[in-house]
Amino acid sequence: MDTVLTISDVFKSPQNLHCVQKIKEWIDGNTFYTKQHLIWNIGVTNAEDLLNIESTIRHDMTCKHWRYWENDSFKDAMETIRKLNKAPNVIKSPHNDYSSKGSYVFVYKTLIPRDSRLFHTLHA
Repeated sequence: MDTVLTISDVFKSPQNLHCVQKIKEWIDGNTFYTKQHLIWNIGVTNAEDLLNIESTIRHDMTCKHWRYWENDSFKDAMETIRKLNKAPNVIKSPHNDYSSKGSYVFVYKTLIPRDSRLFHTLHA
């Protein structure tokens, strides 16, 4: 019987899969495959810090799109980020905050930072 419980723990909640699908559709709908060198940044935070992060990102002139989604728990939010990180044009945001154990996943599109390895790889 323990095997059945262990296997059932592997399956994720339908809400979490639905959230991942919604975010993927939104990213795909707002991605233009030109040589603009833009990248999607994702992160997790709590409700208290979400408005501060949004304000900081929206004041950045290179930010093109911003949106966030609420998950049921921190575990679901981390699973959402894990699934989205597999996409080639998605990286973790520097504003990502694991320590707050929040349930909000935010996504925004901006220029690739000049100090990142990805920037140097594209411009080499």
